[in-house]
Amino acid sequence: MTTRRTHDRSTVAELIAAMTAWPHPDRVAAGLHVGDLGWHLRLDDDALENAFVGWWEGDDLQAVALLEDVVGRFAVRPGLERDAALGEQLAAECRWLADTHRGDAVYAELRAEAAARRILVGEGWSLDPEPWVALHADLDRWQPRVDLDGVSLEAAADAVAERVAVQRAGFENSTFTAEAWSRLAAGPAYRRDLDVVLRADGEAVAIGTAWLAGEGATAILEPVATHQDHRGRGFGVRVVTALISRLRHLGASGVTVCTPLDYTGAIATYRAAGLAPVEHLSSLVGQSAR
Repeated sequence: MTTRRTHDRSTVAELIAAMTAWPHPDRVAAGLHVGDLGWHLRLDDDALENAFVGWWEGDDLQAVALLEDVVGRFAVRPGLERDAALGEQLAAECRWLADTHRGDAVYAELRAEAAARRILVGEGWSLDPEPWVALHADLDRWQPRVDLDGVSLEAAADAVAERVAVQRAGFENSTFTAEAWSRLAAGPAYRRDLDVVLRADGEAVAIGTAWLAGEGATAILEPVATHQDHRGRGFGVRVVTALISRLRHLGASGVTVCTPLDYTGAIATYRAAGLAPVEHLSSLVGQSAR
């Protein structure tokens, strides 16, 4: 019997450990990732209430949801994507989300092969007209395209104020703070060696954080940012290159990043670092039927 359980900051490690233990099929891992849970831990406890959901059969994790406002993101244990009973439980979660936000559009991020996606489409949910793109690098074949001459890397933990400042300068309307970074860094998926500040002439110019999902699995980058005063000089490509090199050394099979399809600057940066577009991703959009 599959049981739905919510998790908070104190128990999310159970979800992360179980997801990391899932088999890792040879695919780009676009969709909800261990790193998305890790990145979400930057938020305060009120924002995390009911955000993490796991569907368990005994000690085996069958599926995970990350719920944030009107968005539900889902991951299903490989091999169970087409399981009808599990799909109905995830579809029910999406209906609940729609009912909770009655009158608003809600979004469900589900892989194309997921049974829940087919169920929701059959109920009238439609494709989001603003797709994202997944870019991927196979680390058995990837080779760096730029060198790191003239720049240096520093652990973000040793430069928290600058890590925060670059992120705030890199993303419009960013609310990231030192307190948010501290919550993030205390999480079970965080690695000090995969959260870096890139310096040029001693000045912090770019930042990046990467997330592993176990040896032999695909890692993700979230976030990557270049300070607005230092764009156009290749610093974004260099910080991505540095992180990918570290991920390969740590045993990741690949690295994936997802970004809106109209973020042409970000896509150009990732392509210059050796990632290639492999998949377009469209959420489902629905509203309460009540």
